[in-house]
Amino acid sequence: MAKRLIHRYPGRIILATLLLTILIGTLLLKLPFCQAIPMGWFDLFFTATSATTVTGLLTVPVTNFTPFGHLVILILIQIGGLGLITMTLFFLSLFIDIGLTTKLMATEILEVESIKDIRHIVKFIVTTTLVCELTGAIITYLTIHNQYHFKEALFKSIFHAVSSFCNAGITLFPNGMADFVYNPIMLITTSLLAFLGGLGFLVIYEIIRYFFYRKYPRKLNLHSRVVLWTSFFIAIISFILFWILEHNNTLSTMSLPYQWLNAFFNSMCMRSTGYLSVNFNNLQLATIFLIMCVSFIGSSPGSTGSGIRTTTFAIFLATARAIITGRTFVHIQNRKIKTIQVFRATTIISIALAWIALVTFLLLITEKNFSFLAIFFETVASFTDLGITSGITPLLTTIGKMFIMTTMIIGRIGSLTMILAFAKSPDEKDFSYPEERVMLS
Repeated sequence: MAKRLIHRYPGRIILATLLLTILIGTLLLKLPFCQAIPMGWFDLFFTATSATTVTGLLTVPVTNFTPFGHLVILILIQIGGLGLITMTLFFLSLFIDIGLTTKLMATEILEVESIKDIRHIVKFIVTTTLVCELTGAIITYLTIHNQYHFKEALFKSIFHAVSSFCNAGITLFPNGMADFVYNPIMLITTSLLAFLGGLGFLVIYEIIRYFFYRKYPRKLNLHSRVVLWTSFFIAIISFILFWILEHNNTLSTMSLPYQWLNAFFNSMCMRSTGYLSVNFNNLQLATIFLIMCVSFIGSSPGSTGSGIRTTTFAIFLATARAIITGRTFVHIQNRKIKTIQVFRATTIISIALAWIALVTFLLLITEKNFSFLAIFFETVASFTDLGITSGITPLLTTIGKMFIMTTMIIGRIGSLTMILAFAKSPDEKDFSYPEERVMLS
């Protein structure tokens, strides 16, 4: 029974663990020693949701929490980035042998084809995360240690590294990343943490195995190649467009090398992390639209980020190419893509656009004091778990904040996963209907 439930409804397990984490986080944040300023249940629930979904949108300033409250938020970000199930499997694997049912659950949730290496992969995910975050924290500490006392500098460094790698976008620095506009080490470190976190653990695993384990074939699988090519393509295009749009605007006071540095940083972080080194309110409309487009694509599967995913975008483009060239199948790099994956990619994009349109429409009804652009951007930012805000989230009505919270949750676990979590069990019978043509244009 358990195996059947796991195999058919992994989405329900993901949703249940996410909601459980949010609930526990809310209860912890309600403790008096977590709050510097007393806050209501709703704001705490929103904060826990934002941290667990690694979104970064907040209704109250992060300064309203004590250091212990910041620690709770940090733990929620870490759990949200890795996933509660992944962390649980890791700690279980340290002491006991993982059973077949648990391995089956892991393969469904992590989308691993074989259960043989699941224990090794789970350990690799956690180890890679800790190594990246520890390295980032050390570099950050060496950068800021002269500005704060030892304990404060140490905690801020750890918090920043975890938030960056998990693509959360929450920061303890008073002015965010604007304080580091002329600090290459800080900007590059944060950018690399965000990029690695959004790349996907299985891709990193493939890359390390490719370079350091000669007993394996020296060839990346199709998934890794698609992720790398798409990620680099989006990063380069984003960098070029951001610099073109902003070099005479928010970057105009900087010398050319620093313009390129900040264009690089912002282009890397606007995909999912949500850090900006420039003032959002001063950005050109075209730049804001660019941020929405890039964040909608987001990061890669099996990563700490969100969005429709780079692979979904790649399959969508390949499908369009197949239709234009008159092919009856979709292929990428001389490999045919399964029809079910083409259907899933199309469905993911369709549901994402439909949900964003629906929530935007509802917010336009409930939030009459804000412009369409502000509401639309906030909706996209919450769905893509971006963290960059137009500034309206704290000012929304309660119902408006509930729409945003729901969107953050759906965006984190994936629109298709959310639908399948409540979908009826598929019919096992294999049959087909008569075929008939429908006019499209």
